[in-house]
Amino acid sequence: MMHQGHNIPWNIISSNFHFVSNDRRFTSPKTSLIVHKPDEKSLKHFIRKFGTAIRTFSKTERTKYPESFEPLLTGKVFSDELREKYPQYLDERNQNIEAWFAAGYSTSNANLAEAVKILLHENEMSTLLMLAQHPSIPLAQLNHLSWGHHFGFSRVKESALRAYMFFNAAEATGILENGKYTTIQPEYSSLLSEIASSMDYPAQQVTHQEFLRECGVLQGGTSWVPEETYVHSDYARLQRYLKKLFELMYRYDMLLAECGAEPEWDIELAYQFPLRGNIKVGWDESQQRNVLA
Repeated sequence: MMHQGHNIPWNIISSNFHFVSNDRRFTSPKTSLIVHKPDEKSLKHFIRKFGTAIRTFSKTERTKYPESFEPLLTGKVFSDELREKYPQYLDERNQNIEAWFAAGYSTSNANLAEAVKILLHENEMSTLLMLAQHPSIPLAQLNHLSWGHHFGFSRVKESALRAYMFFNAAEATGILENGKYTTIQPEYSSLLSEIASSMDYPAQQVTHQEFLRECGVLQGGTSWVPEETYVHSDYARLQRYLKKLFELMYRYDMLLAECGAEPEWDIELAYQFPLRGNIKVGWDESQQRNVLA
């Protein structure tokens, strides 16, 4: 059963897409989830329902915390135990609250964005909400950091959404249990690269790497084993992973809302596999952003 099947209409995916191996309508035969005549109205409905599910969980989760937090003026943002658990991403520099005080952030503050990613992974939402409300911390500026490759904490949402959509779409179209999802190339290899391969400031990968190591897809470093890329053999484990991805998305939504911003779930989803290219997106001058056309 697809994750959040009672809130997200995965049947729209199963009715619009079907698996085709070596589709010769393409110059290079393509193996993928193919749609012949997309029902754009139903696909947009899917996107709206998906976004509503995220925002509903986000708002419900926010009620579990105080409305306001006393700003930390001195001391540690996170515990020594957490720092020792993630030494690659957490250290004395981003543990000290004074290091977060700034009029603005740049790519030189990537270590702070890494800390935000880990705090999202560990569900340290009280700390993150305090940082978002802090008058001396422009936390929203850590959402997007880039020098060509982007590495702000928006990567948490991006990688979680991509993996969540891929594996749920695979199940919705009947290619999860038989492992045929691994033949959807280069989409599947590209997904594994995003969630597991070496890159600058990769703390958003922690959730995914933990899962892939449990599956045997990753051994040792950050390279996957070519002959072992199946993740579905333990279905309960896969469901736990999907649940964690959904949690990351609504935690991210909650944090960004606390920063006074809002994720554009509709556009994010329109660019995800298998929806990508099947929904029209256009620029809205009045909103100064892309919208579903």
